[in-house]
Amino acid sequence: AAAPAGGAGRVSAYRLLTADSELPAVPAAPAPWRLDGAGWILLLRLPEAARRDLRHLPGELAERPLGGPSLLMVVDYASSPAGPYRELLFMPGRFELPGGGRAWSVTRIYVSSWKSVVNGRRNWGIPKDLARFERTAAGRGERLTISVGDRIAASLELKGYGPALPVSASLLPAGLRQLVQYHGGQRFELTPGGAGRARPARAIRLDSDPELFPDLAGARVLAGFQVPRFKLGFPVASIS
Repeated sequence: AAAPAGGAGRVSAYRLLTADSELPAVPAAPAPWRLDGAGWILLLRLPEAARRDLRHLPGELAERPLGGPSLLMVVDYASSPAGPYRELLFMPGRFELPGGGRAWSVTRIYVSSWKSVVNGRRNWGIPKDLARFERTAAGRGERLTISVGDRIAASLELKGYGPALPVSASLLPAGLRQLVQYHGGQRFELTPGGAGRARPARAIRLDSDPELFPDLAGARVLAGFQVPRFKLGFPVASIS
């Protein structure tokens, strides 16, 4: 069931580390995008205080009812229209939207290149910020540290196990894959698709700095997947 929105008068303290007006000039990489890579997907149950932390919810979503699990993804894109880059993203759950319907929304995300930051905001309203990614591989597992300046935003240790089997986003109805993003006074709607291979995974460690990323201290992993390879499509967004 959807959790109730917070009490009346909740005001979002959300902000991006780099404002749109301060972004550097980079080559345009318009949608649609086709990406190839590998990564990790975790479905989480978080304390409501963590997933409804107003520091990580844009104002348009701060009061919206929110249901289902939260989603954490770590991705290493080997190729994209913005070049290779790494990514850490968080979606608190599926929001009840003004006017009806439910959708996911990426509310906090870090990537490793400015080209991805700028074009992600421009194409889909995805609120990307720049971070440094450090990765240490160990068999089917890896340790990841995502830093902003001299602060660690998140530190993760993940491990995959079992065979990797074919998976496809087309097995899910489009409504369950819909993203709605609010950015710069605009609403962006899109339905990504993709396919690849995935195996079960577990989280050995999940840590974060609550000022830079939603607090993972009380997270319980409902399901985890290692995706050793995939192809992903991000279409042109509907913007209003």
